Amino acid sequence: MHRDSSHARRGLRLFFAIGLTINIMLGGVGELQSQGELTRSAIALAEAGKLEDAEYKLAAAMAGPEAEDAMTWYVHAFVLKERYIAEGRPPDENLRSRSLASVEKCMQRDPQGELSRWTLPLLEFLAESHVGDVKAAISAIRPDDPPTALDHFAAYSDVQSLLDPDWDEDAEWVLVHQQIGERAIQEATRLEKKGAGPWFAMGVHHYSLASQRAHDQPRSLFNLAVHTYNQGVREFRYAEDDLDAIDGALRQAASHWQNASDLLDTTIEKDPENTKAYEALAIVSTALLNQERIDWCKEHIQELRGGE
Repeated sequence: MHRDSSHARRGLRLFFAIGLTINIMLGGVGELQSQGELTRSAIALAEAGKLEDAEYKLAAAMAGPEAEDAMTWYVHAFVLKERYIAEGRPPDENLRSRSLASVEKCMQRDPQGELSRWTLPLLEFLAESHVGDVKAAISAIRPDDPPTALDHFAAYSDVQSLLDPDWDEDAEWVLVHQQIGERAIQEATRLEKKGAGPWFAMGVHHYSLASQRAHDQPRSLFNLAVHTYNQGVREFRYAEDDLDAIDGALRQAASHWQNASDLLDTTIEKDPENTKAYEALAIVSTALLNQERIDWCKEHIQELRGGE
């Protein structure tokens, strides 16, 4: 039985393939307002590539009257961003979080948004950098690892909230959990009997989280049902040659199949015209020897297909 992946793949292209090259320049900031002496000196140092010296100069600026100048905080955020790039974009470095904090302080001192021509591209860069780290963390995730992909997504969400106070994270939050779930299930399938259990449990956990939110809920439920049914099939197949284990394996498989049936019932409640869900439920009902349910599914499939 196959999961529904078309929408998730389209979403991933939108979510991960941001592919922007953001060039944030310090030149021209004087067009808007004059800066204090220390901030001007830091700008000159940054433009000369002396980032640590610029940061030291800005620390002095932020300890005095220039701390009230929004541009001082923007320049500080910019310098930290440039250091993050110069150091190879390490995913666990705090330069980005410090840069974001300085952008926030800049925006607090710039309620009219006069500096938005500089702050918005910087925020977009910070958001993009976390997107790449989410993708890398999902690829490298293991069942016992701390949830670094979710930490990066939370940081991404914080930046998006600054870019758009009305931004709703649900769609991308669901997508991240779906992708973690898929990564885990793929690994469980690859490992088969050897160590598959923790991977399958992780996949179920993240798909279950995704299914609790309204966005794309039928797809999350459907894919979780399909993976649960397939896990039952695999566990039963592994025990076929072991007469001592086959009874227990059959009971465990039947438990998976019943869970899959329940999930498909919920999928159909949420999306009554989902033909794939009826087809999948017919397959699961066959494994459960539930002829009445099989006939019910066939009737609905025929109705949805226009009485073919």
